[in-house]
Amino acid sequence: MRRLKALGVRVLLWFLGRGACACARLDSRVAAEVAGWAEGQRLCLRIGSAGPAMALAKEGGRLRFLGLRTVPEADLVIHFKHLEGALPVFLGQQSIAGAYAQRRMTLRGDLTFAMSAVRVLLITEAYLFPGIITRRIMQRVPRREVSMGRVYLRTLLPT
Repeated sequence: MRRLKALGVRVLLWFLGRGACACARLDSRVAAEVAGWAEGQRLCLRIGSAGPAMALAKEGGRLRFLGLRTVPEADLVIHFKHLEGALPVFLGQQSIAGAYAQRRMTLRGDLTFAMSAVRVLLITEAYLFPGIITRRIMQRVPRREVSMGRVYLRTLLPT
């Protein structure tokens, strides 16, 4: 069962990473957030010590998905302590803020960059999750500037 959960989280991390890159091209708020990041700045989202991970970086002025891996030299690491603590967040059952408040995750890096990265992830989730889920996990659901279909299409197509 643990392997199945880990596989599910890997798939969700892939969609989140690729979706963030799609939103950086299609949504002006995400583009503005990423524009404020320093060139080469890296973000790593990981679960447990040997669990699934995902990395993003600003390269060439754009947000790039580095893959489902840990980046040791990441400027910001959002680390969920264990798979069971991460699963509700990735399944849209709990907000990132709620997980942080319950100490299910830690953060290492610059707080300003972390706040910007979380804004990017929240807007991305607003595109990837249906409205019924986003209304439950977000205090204010960001409006969509483009259709969910365009974001999903950009997420699934190679860049």
